[in-house]
Amino acid sequence: MLNVILVLISAGVLLLMFQPRLTQSRFWQATLTPLSSIIGSGFLIIAPLLASIVGIYSPLAVTAIVVLAYAIGSVIRFNIIHAEPLIHDHKAHPVIYKIDLIANAALSFAYVTAVAFYLSLLSSFLLTYMGFSESPNLERLLTTIIIIFIATTGYFRGLGGLEKLEAYSMSLQLSIVAALLIGIVVYDYNFVQSGEELIFEVKGRDWFTKICILSGILLVVQGFETSRFLGEKYNARIRVQSMRRAQLISGALYFVSVIALLPIVQTLDLENIQIAKIVAATGLAAAVLPLMLIVAAIMSQFSAAVADTVGAGCLASESSSGKLSTNKGYLLVSFLAIVLVWTADLLEIISVASRAFALYYLLQCVVAIIASHHHYIQSKRIAYFTQFATLAGILTFIVVFAMPAK
Repeated sequence: MLNVILVLISAGVLLLMFQPRLTQSRFWQATLTPLSSIIGSGFLIIAPLLASIVGIYSPLAVTAIVVLAYAIGSVIRFNIIHAEPLIHDHKAHPVIYKIDLIANAALSFAYVTAVAFYLSLLSSFLLTYMGFSESPNLERLLTTIIIIFIATTGYFRGLGGLEKLEAYSMSLQLSIVAALLIGIVVYDYNFVQSGEELIFEVKGRDWFTKICILSGILLVVQGFETSRFLGEKYNARIRVQSMRRAQLISGALYFVSVIALLPIVQTLDLENIQIAKIVAATGLAAAVLPLMLIVAAIMSQFSAAVADTVGAGCLASESSSGKLSTNKGYLLVSFLAIVLVWTADLLEIISVASRAFALYYLLQCVVAIIASHHHYIQSKRIAYFTQFATLAGILTFIVVFAMPAK
């Protein structure tokens, strides 16, 4: 009975997501890109990842990560309003323009790597469930085909075409997530009623090491910055508001999912976390969930890759001062991603890309400090300097000390 209810809930949410009032809303369209990037890059993995580091304290850890990400998002939102006019008038403000250009270069590398990495994961996951034995070349070929499909859509149909891909994949993913959370809550209720306790075998690490690993996990919730590069279609007010909404929605989902999944996560081998095993473990709550989550896992990687392609293509156009069109920017990003797929060890360079995201946020804090000097009186400058400098200090720590969980 529960399986039927969960399928009906998922179908109902999916129908709701395709209501014209939502699909025709510019505000919702602007929300999709950052939301796809934030959720797609880590929704399934964050609960077991945190549990492997801090065990029962995972809810506190995810709260800290989400709050910090929102604070960093406030810097990007500040820059959309206050720094963009200065950056566009780069002859009058060369320093802020050059800092932003360096930040964009770091972010461009991170985006290209992320696109290649997400779609490689998608291909590996899909081929595994189709029964193919491990074949790196087949995985690379499928990844290349998917990248070409995204690039072609972006080149011929532009930002609107890519947003439709995000809408389809994100709507399907959110409908499944809704069913997942309800199914897990039912499982949690039975778990509590049974009188069992949560027990995690956490690897012995000192607190400094744990903080360094948690610092790296901050980058799991990156993606909100993509709103910064949608100026071709949306004004500053829409980009700021839609980014804020995307962070609030994703933050709530991350927080609730981490808490709800703890009873199931404790059944996993936290020394060897794999998406396929996480998906299979949800069968403890309802038999239908693993099948639904296979689709959600594929859609999550696809939507994150599309969102980062959007961000990278728009960023490439902005950095070239419009000499490179956004549509051609999508082609350039896709070409570089294909090169990485066939030539690089993505597992090794993704850690470098994570630091590149942190470096971008760090430099945006510097940009915000300079912009606040141009727009505010002395008292407000001090307040903003304190806020942005504090975040810059935290991000400097992440750039230097963040490490992957092992």
